Amino acid sequence: MSYFFIEVLEISERINEEEKSMIRKPKKPYIRDVFLAELIKGARRTVPDGYPIIEKWMVPDVPPEELFQWDRRMDVVDPEKAGMSFYCNDSGFIPILNNPKGYVEKLRKYYCIVGIDPSPYDNMPLVVQKSQIFNNLAITYYYGTRGLKIIPNVRLGNNETIGALSAFPKNTLIAVGTNGFTHKITNRETFKNQISIVVEVLNPSGIIVYGPASDYIFSAAIENNIPIYQYDSYTMKENAKDRACKEVTGHERV
Repeated sequence: MSYFFIEVLEISERINEEEKSMIRKPKKPYIRDVFLAELIKGARRTVPDGYPIIEKWMVPDVPPEELFQWDRRMDVVDPEKAGMSFYCNDSGFIPILNNPKGYVEKLRKYYCIVGIDPSPYDNMPLVVQKSQIFNNLAITYYYGTRGLKIIPNVRLGNNETIGALSAFPKNTLIAVGTNGFTHKITNRETFKNQISIVVEVLNPSGIIVYGPASDYIFSAAIENNIPIYQYDSYTMKENAKDRACKEVTGHERV
């Protein structure tokens, strides 16, 4: 065997060893927390669904002065007085759903955080609706344990998901989003009925509403003297600007 061939063989073996060292498996394998199990470590759980229970001490007694939606966070002037909600298209907060731990410090600057709002549409399979509700509760619970002030976002699917209310604290502030959901008459009736159940089960100290808050839909809260804190959504603010511009100029705002 020639000297040149032996040298090439030794170099090849050395490269192979270096490559092996570069792809050596870590002692502790990386496991993606798909089911958010780490987020709800130590949480009390509901029966039978196993939702993490939001603790009363996580919720502030006083509502925020202003409330914004995540995809319009650039509009916030004073974060210490502002609440941040996720009442926007689900695609806008997918990065948070995928990496809630990575957003703790980014969210800490706000006065409070309204629970995340993945949509459990009532025409989804029940298992998917419950999964969406679980994501809401798990991430909300986690942010509460990290010291962020949180306001539970009461978001239900069809009436088969009413049992999820056992995961929400009683006698505290809660939040609901109505923007875009109450346009259809059938949706209004469903929403009204669910608000009545929420009021009966949770007896909230106040209801934060992001979007329209009609007396009809919130009649149960009004009858029980529960304060309603209504905040205009971004869409409502933009529509108001359009109307004001049209009244002044006679033309639509560009």
